[in-house]
Amino acid sequence: MGTKHAWPSREEWQAKAEYAVRTACTMYERLDRAQPDTCWSSLAEDVEMEELARPAAAALRRLLTVEINRLRGLLPDRPKNTKPRVAWFVALEGQRYEDACNLGALEGMRRDIQRAVRNEAWGVVAWHLGRVRKNYPAIRLTGRLLAAHDRMEELAAAATERRRAAAQAVEDAAVAREVARRATDEAWEQELERRRQVESPRVIRSTRSA
Repeated sequence: MGTKHAWPSREEWQAKAEYAVRTACTMYERLDRAQPDTCWSSLAEDVEMEELARPAAAALRRLLTVEINRLRGLLPDRPKNTKPRVAWFVALEGQRYEDACNLGALEGMRRDIQRAVRNEAWGVVAWHLGRVRKNYPAIRLTGRLLAAHDRMEELAAAATERRRAAAQAVEDAAVAREVARRATDEAWEQELERRRQVESPRVIRSTRSA
């Protein structure tokens, strides 16, 4: 025979209503089910983001190209094809290794920015601008670019906060509903029935002959 479960009392089960809701899924998963495809920025904010990000992307790509060309000049023996380039890269040491890492990363970043502009994914532009600002001091960003990035970060943060607040509200409402539900005799009977089924699961026997 199977081991019987040590089930919580009704009071303990009721007390865990909030915990059950908050651990069932993330509040953002719950929000996406409740409000699918919601945009958390206003039209005015979207327009401003594009007006900031489009020229910022062009300016950043120019700066990346300058640094990419400088690094390529330091690595004239870098193979063009993938297989020999991998073997070449593995054998690098010291500054040449670091330069090769930066070169590959900046080339990938430049491609990502070009793709982001085509797709109007302005958040990607802002993210890459932040990466350069934080991790690539050799690339000197202009005051205009820095100001544009600051404002894009503010716009993104505002949308993020609206989404967080909405998700919190949806989760809090779900908690309140579950607390109220567990206070009813009907919900308790349903829980007892669930426990009975766990303790004595139904066995489905096949009727097919051998």
